[in-house]
Amino acid sequence: MPELPEVENVVRGLKKNILNKKIYGVEVLTESIINGDQNFTQKVQGQIIDDIQRRGKYIIIKLNQGNLLIHLRMTGKLLYNGDIDKHTHLIIYLAQDTRLNYKDVRKFGRILYLSDSQLQNYLATKVGLEPLEMSFEEFSQRIMKKKGPIKKNLLDQGVIAGIGNIYADEILFASGLKPQYPTEKLDPADLKAIYENIKSILKIAIEAGGSTIRDYVDSTGKAGDFQNFHKVYGRFGQTCVRCNSSLDKTKIAGRTTVFCPDCQKG
Repeated sequence: MPELPEVENVVRGLKKNILNKKIYGVEVLTESIINGDQNFTQKVQGQIIDDIQRRGKYIIIKLNQGNLLIHLRMTGKLLYNGDIDKHTHLIIYLAQDTRLNYKDVRKFGRILYLSDSQLQNYLATKVGLEPLEMSFEEFSQRIMKKKGPIKKNLLDQGVIAGIGNIYADEILFASGLKPQYPTEKLDPADLKAIYENIKSILKIAIEAGGSTIRDYVDSTGKAGDFQNFHKVYGRFGQTCVRCNSSLDKTKIAGRTTVFCPDCQKG
């Protein structure tokens, strides 16, 4: 599933290619992608793309009237001038024979048209702190209201937005904490380490183009490179880069979780 670094790279690519362009036509090939909104085409066609933003794992395409809120979920791709095939579910036609294609092998992604007030309400009720903008105080107050494994709470999009399985494992390894470490037992030094590693690892991953584990590509079809720098994610049974122990795995919040049993405390 694309996480914050991957979605940020999609947004950056779209900004270079579709900003200020007019939407001349919309072709909906799979109704479920737009939640069956019968008026979707009428709402979107003829509008100008004023801005493109990211909020957590969401892409927000701001139109001159209203917004497109896009969640790629597991296998969604938003491609500029991408090929049209059996996995293409939505096509937005732009100026000068260009287009924006939405592809999704598993059809889990969603594209919603929301007014400004609807968008504001949706984000306020469903999306937590923005990790690259939150203060240490905001982070500490929000996370310490939670109990249970720290990884479970890092994955909670209502607490912090944008962190998924890949980056939760990497952040906790860098912080020296086992993913199952109880959140309520975190001390100030633990909190500071997690906070700083959230920001540093996400920033490095963004600059590396994100992680391509299976089929993630940005809006131009380019794969990411950060998977080559993973310390624990996807490395079960391999040697820990820090202490040479064999990496272990467990399941937390239904997600396969890799960690070092020796140099991560808990």
